[in-house]
Amino acid sequence: MIRIEKVNKYFNRKKANEIHVVDNTSLELPDIGIVTLLGASGSGKTTLLNVIGGLDKINSGKIFVDGEKITKRFSGKIDSIRNAKIGYVFQNFNLIDDESVFDNVAIALKMIGIRNKEVIRKRVNYCLEAVGIYQFRFKKASDLSGGQRQRVAIARAIVKNPQIIIADEPTGNLDSSNTLEIMNLIKKLSGERLVLLVTHEEELAGFYSDRIIRIRNGKVESDNENDNTGKLNYQLDNRIYLHDMPIQSSIQSRGLELNLFSDRELNGRINIAVRGGNLFIDTKNKFSIIDETGNIELIEGNYTELDKSIFESSAFNYSAFLPKKHKVKYKPIYTLLNSTGKGLKNIRNYRFLRKLLLLGFVISAFFAFYAVSNIIGVKTVKKDSYMASNPHYITLSNPKKNDKIAGKLKKIKGVTYVLPGESFRSFEMPMNDYFQTSGLFSKLPGSVVSAKMLSGNEVFKGRTVKKSTDIVVDKMILKKFLGNKFGNIIGLDTYEKFIGRTLRVQGLPDFRIVGISNTESPSIFVKDGILTDIVSNAPGITASNVQDPDIMTPGAGEPGDGEDNSDDKVKNYGLAKGIVLKKGKTPIGDFETLVNEYHKDEYKIGRAVNKKMAGRKLTVVGYYTSKDQQEDSYFVSKRTILLNDFHKNSKVTVYSKDPEGTVDQLNEKGYSPTLNTEHEKKAYMEVRKKTLRSALTLAAVILLISLIEIYLMLRASFLSRIKEVGTLRAIGLKKSDIYKKFAGEIIAINLITSAIGIGAMYYILSNVIKVSDSFASNYAVNPVVAFLTFAILLIFNLMVGLLPVAAVMRKTPAQILARSDV
Repeated sequence: MIRIEKVNKYFNRKKANEIHVVDNTSLELPDIGIVTLLGASGSGKTTLLNVIGGLDKINSGKIFVDGEKITKRFSGKIDSIRNAKIGYVFQNFNLIDDESVFDNVAIALKMIGIRNKEVIRKRVNYCLEAVGIYQFRFKKASDLSGGQRQRVAIARAIVKNPQIIIADEPTGNLDSSNTLEIMNLIKKLSGERLVLLVTHEEELAGFYSDRIIRIRNGKVESDNENDNTGKLNYQLDNRIYLHDMPIQSSIQSRGLELNLFSDRELNGRINIAVRGGNLFIDTKNKFSIIDETGNIELIEGNYTELDKSIFESSAFNYSAFLPKKHKVKYKPIYTLLNSTGKGLKNIRNYRFLRKLLLLGFVISAFFAFYAVSNIIGVKTVKKDSYMASNPHYITLSNPKKNDKIAGKLKKIKGVTYVLPGESFRSFEMPMNDYFQTSGLFSKLPGSVVSAKMLSGNEVFKGRTVKKSTDIVVDKMILKKFLGNKFGNIIGLDTYEKFIGRTLRVQGLPDFRIVGISNTESPSIFVKDGILTDIVSNAPGITASNVQDPDIMTPGAGEPGDGEDNSDDKVKNYGLAKGIVLKKGKTPIGDFETLVNEYHKDEYKIGRAVNKKMAGRKLTVVGYYTSKDQQEDSYFVSKRTILLNDFHKNSKVTVYSKDPEGTVDQLNEKGYSPTLNTEHEKKAYMEVRKKTLRSALTLAAVILLISLIEIYLMLRASFLSRIKEVGTLRAIGLKKSDIYKKFAGEIIAINLITSAIGIGAMYYILSNVIKVSDSFASNYAVNPVVAFLTFAILLIFNLMVGLLPVAAVMRKTPAQILARSDV
């Protein structure tokens, strides 16, 4: 059954403290019977047993089990052979303490591929009955006595019908009574199987063994068949044979017989009283009293030595209730799914300290989500964070302030229209819904665009522009307004409530919001004919100020407060109100003007005045009167104002439906165009760079601390369960099953703790980002980020949680069980 050829094993190989623990040993062991390895402590008998059973590695030699080599092979193959052919009984029992007796035994059946629950139930119960422990099948292993625990270990070893049973000092931790019971049980099992026994007790070996191999200093000192026809003088500590006591006496009085048995002469006085069925004994503190509740048994008669009849009374049926055609083959007993499910159930039964450990996981998940949200938030650049103008706009330099540049640019392929300066303009929105807010205005900035560039399907509320006073505002602008809660004071808190509201620009008629577009740009769409008038009259703002929430803070004042790009003494005659042409003609030509009739003696028709537009003097073509006696402006054509605007600005803005292609065209023509969105994003990132660096550093530190805390907690948790790992490996469980078992438990812990921690921080941040857009731009709070954080935690938990598992899995089962912390 077992063949060992020139096996050598060393501890501390090639070191000063080297020990040759198995020294060139060769043995051939039979198919049945008890073969005992007998020797003193430190002789090497347990190590030899471990290498024979595949629990430890050797340095040289060969070991065969039922013809199969178990040395110099992959651990998985060795485990398959061990699991199919060998059952183990250990000195320290090596049960899984928090599992029931039934489950401790059933696991061995599951490892050989038996999955039928009814077969498992019957077979396990049969084995438990055979070892006398059936009545405790639902108890946890930790609740049993030493003798009971060893019986469970024997049941686990025999339940799978192994060919070999390896028993390492099975009675080493038992009292004399349990020692005999366990040895009798093992002897009964050896009738049909090979039992390889390790002990240092000569009497037990001589009585129970069929063959005794004496080990000394790692070598086989002797190897002899054992004639066990003799008797065993093994008196039990808990039994007192009364007739063997040297001193015996008897007293009879009043119908009561009092018998005294002693192993020595007695001096002193003992008072005995009986009252109400109770016996009272006073020994004057000379003796300890042990009653019938103790473990001592009084036997009337003499002690007799044991003979082999004590273990020949019954036999064990190794194949009872096992499937007849079942082929023994290792089957994994753990999957990620069932391990996770079991882990979730186990969490409910955690002790207080382990639940405190879970609180650490929750806190780590809490801050991990904060860190991930912050990192993604500052790294993710949303359009509404940097975009200040319509993405179709291109800005060009006009350093010479050439007022004829517009005409040249319109001839270039792709150019739709040209604006002087920038397209960023600010409208004022009256907040006079209530008496208390009658003097308030809010600024609504955006990039003005011709309504011809807006298609009907891009309007998601209201309608498109039809009249010169109609305006369509993009959702991006209103979203920022609503996000900063500027309209809450008057109940302006939904997109629909903006439709119908008035917008104002000084010098122009009131505008009305008739629709809301969804072009994903900060655009304000106006009638084509009024576009340049708005550019000329509305306050200009910088791209950075478009992103500044303060630009939209409600404040008291009259419409038109702030910067005004128009020449305050020159006005567009087409927009004039309350004036009447008294003499001459309307100013339709370039640089023609009307002056107030008060100046008719000073400014003659056809004569130039000192006022210049686009660097040229204006020519008087007529006189006007006005209802406003203070009116003293020059009224000129729209084109004259536009030429003057080009003359005043060192930049021009071009609209193109294909901005990238138009940029190429402009470069070919020698211009220096800048695609607005690219420039705005770059400028935004430059401003954000310092903030980004500090935010990333802080978030990374928080995440790192959280992950380190998780690593330390998982490592401590695993090390507290290393005995369980050693036990599972020793009874034949493969490494892959160990990994899946602990991976499932890590997933279960992660599911619960991450859900709580991430959920709590998700709730907090989702409310924080509603306070202002500045918060929202620094944090990404959405299900994707939550899932990403969960995935990061899960992957990290699995990696660091399985690291200590991997470190232990490199060791042999014997090395794991030999750890001092097991």
